Amino acid sequence: MSAKETSSTLDTEPIKNYTHFLEIPLKIVGCWDWFESPKNEKEIIINNLYFCLVLFVLINVPVTLYVHLYTEWVDVMTSLDKLADCLPFLVSIIIVVYFGLYRKEMYDLTKFLQREFKYRSAHGLTNMTMLNSYKTARNFGYFYTACTMFSVTMYVIPEIINRWNRQPLQSYIYMDVVRSPFFEFTFLRQCVAQMFVGLAMGQFGVFFASNAILLCGQLDLVCCSLRNARYTALLRCGIKHSVLAAAHGDIQGDELYNYIYNAAELQPSRYHYDQKMNHNILNTKTSFDIYSREFDEATCEALRDCARVSDVINAYKAKFERFASPLLVVRVVQVTMYLCMLLYAATLNLDMVTVEYLVAVMLDTFVYCFYGNQIIIQADRVSTAAYQSAWHTMGVRPRRLLLNILLANRRPVAVRAGYFLPMDLHTFLVIIKTSFSYYTLLVNVNEK
Repeated sequence: MSAKETSSTLDTEPIKNYTHFLEIPLKIVGCWDWFESPKNEKEIIINNLYFCLVLFVLINVPVTLYVHLYTEWVDVMTSLDKLADCLPFLVSIIIVVYFGLYRKEMYDLTKFLQREFKYRSAHGLTNMTMLNSYKTARNFGYFYTACTMFSVTMYVIPEIINRWNRQPLQSYIYMDVVRSPFFEFTFLRQCVAQMFVGLAMGQFGVFFASNAILLCGQLDLVCCSLRNARYTALLRCGIKHSVLAAAHGDIQGDELYNYIYNAAELQPSRYHYDQKMNHNILNTKTSFDIYSREFDEATCEALRDCARVSDVINAYKAKFERFASPLLVVRVVQVTMYLCMLLYAATLNLDMVTVEYLVAVMLDTFVYCFYGNQIIIQADRVSTAAYQSAWHTMGVRPRRLLLNILLANRRPVAVRAGYFLPMDLHTFLVIIKTSFSYYTLLVNVNEK
């Protein structure tokens, strides 16, 4: 058996849960119930108590900081670094509260994905599965969560060093944090609060990126199925796959660099989407005329299947945008202000900590914009796939259906923050430019 055959994904088992890697981190930060469908009052109480505990820990730090600013307030410019410290906590509180209020919508979104997304493409000359896009989303989730935990660890280590040197904690709480048990309590509160902040902001990024990757994977399937629509019809009518591959194997040239995550394989598949094919109609005919009208009805059915999958993608994108859009606005505003304040802090005192914060915030913003841009790119390729679907061999009815699919996919598919700001690479540059503009304004105001 060749290496190509052993690496084939066509006979792999469908993914039962595409987003299982999100659940535990979201549960830890209170964005996902520990008991998704509580069966008794005890489980309901546990869900509510844990959610309140997370909010208490997160709210405690901004309140403490407010007291600190109130007692030692000089002016805005002097306290700018402390105001910047408060922004991540405020955004984390908003994220946790939002997930708590719209938990049902989040569950509906994930259930819609599990139920409606296809694992396999249409039975065509080339075939693909969602395995690669699922693995990419899962690996990104694990990697980003690990980075979040690493940043939390880097926050904890200096406090441990302070304790080793018998120095007080870097805290805004007015109490003796050198002696026990005040030190242990304050240290624990700071570590848990920092963990919740990292998970709240980091897991929303993972949530957005993983859903965007899976959405792109489904768009890959649509492009593959649409490009193979005529060949799907021939195969459904009993044409042998090897004969069709010998005559039209150049389809691989059209598919080159047209898929982001999944890979099309020039191998026969036993499935049409997620339904197993009838072996009685496979591999029976060895001669065919691709221009024959006898294949038009099967071509129409193949195009209708593509349109159904495309409708599922559009419906999921609308649900996903409706859920994520308000939080994306919050993140864009927070990042713009945070970068501005960090740049100003770097002007006053440039150190490695500030530089690391700047890089981390820009990379975090880049995640949203990059994966949002991936959706736009792959959705735009649906029209290219329709043009490469051997439309010149089809009759009038299939061509009309193909034209309807083209018209339905004419509008750009983008996830927008606040339903007006598309999350793409251009938006990333706009955020950076806006932050720098506000930074120069702060510098000029301070000089005057």
